[in-house]
Amino acid sequence: MRGRSARFLMASAAVLSFAQAASACHTCHKTPCVLAPVACPAPAYQCVTEMVPYTVYRQRTRTEFRPVTETIMVRVADTQYIDRQRTICKPVWDTTYEQRVINVCRPVTETSVVNQEVAVCRPVTTTRQVTEICMQPFTTFATVPVAQKCGHCGKAKPACGCQVVAQTCYTPVPVVRDVVETQMVREIQSHPIKIFTTHIERETKVVNVPIRHCRMVSEVVTERIPYTTFHCEPKTVTRQVPYPVCETVAETCYRPVQRMVAVVPAAPPVTPAPQAAPAPTEQAAPSKQG
Repeated sequence: MRGRSARFLMASAAVLSFAQAASACHTCHKTPCVLAPVACPAPAYQCVTEMVPYTVYRQRTRTEFRPVTETIMVRVADTQYIDRQRTICKPVWDTTYEQRVINVCRPVTETSVVNQEVAVCRPVTTTRQVTEICMQPFTTFATVPVAQKCGHCGKAKPACGCQVVAQTCYTPVPVVRDVVETQMVREIQSHPIKIFTTHIERETKVVNVPIRHCRMVSEVVTERIPYTTFHCEPKTVTRQVPYPVCETVAETCYRPVQRMVAVVPAAPPVTPAPQAAPAPTEQAAPSKQG
């Protein structure tokens, strides 16, 4: 335990010293400083976490099937039919007819004609002569005075001032004309009317009445009765039987591993001389897994 503590303190001090050496310059803000180049700067380290693969072997059980052939006994049915006779009684129906006398009432319809008197109004037309007074026109000629001037040109006529004028007069004259008058006269007429009379008549009738009789008849019937027997027969059956199988399976797992890796500083830009050899570059040191 003491040796481990001492080694841990030494490693912490080295990391702090490397971190101080790897800090940037406060003047040129570059690492390493350009103004004051260091001949051999101390390398800086940083902690890196890596996922390291490793293989784990586990046991797994899977199910497989294997065919199994076996012989089993199967039950088989044998059916046989046996004839058996038996006597049964069944009904038989016989029909006979018997004459019977019955009374039947049937309707009888009679038709008779009767004269019926009906009052009818009949139109009667009469013609009579009627005397009327009519005004009959006739023409007469009269002399009347006229104007002194012509009625067309307005000049005075050379003749006298009287003129004969025709005038129409009316004289009452009796006229005889025929007038037709229609009157409704009531009279009695006789019309024949049919009258239907129905009465019931009773008569005797002979009818055949069916009568049914039942009798039992014996009959022999043959029946087929099934008779079933069982026997066992061998049968080969193949079935798949599951069984477990154990196997080892390799699985790849990853675990985090922390290790210290040296940080390589960037080389300052140097103009190569014609005869100068290239400056050696620092490489990261190999690390070992914790």
